[in-house]
Amino acid sequence: MQKNELSDTALREAACVVGTGPVAMVNLLSFREQPVYPADFADKKTSARSAYYEGYGTAFREIAAKLGISTELVYAGKQIHGLLVEEGDCWDDIVIVRYRSLADLQKILESEDYATRATPHRLAAIADWRFIATGGY
Repeated sequence: MQKNELSDTALREAACVVGTGPVAMVNLLSFREQPVYPADFADKKTSARSAYYEGYGTAFREIAAKLGISTELVYAGKQIHGLLVEEGDCWDDIVIVRYRSLADLQKILESEDYATRATPHRLAAIADWRFIATGGY
């Protein structure tokens, strides 16, 4: 499995731990030098960042809206300096998105639209990814 793929097992395990309340998902992103799309994919973007933000982000928001799921972009920005990090622990961007529940996120990720419209952009754009579920106090 590539470092930019999310397994069904990881998603099921998260659902058991996270529960039913609100969740904010932290995305630590490392972009490819150039996007790598399947040859037959029609909506190719010219840079990895545009593949992620324009291609993936747009498709993700449209799919969520179609499913009646609200999402909130809490933060999106570049890592500018690591104060307490390990060697090689560097990310291009950090994105945090809040959902009413992990179940809402699961509905998006498990939809056919996500597989055909959003996933190709994410796989094309992201070289490495960490995806962390967080909850409030």
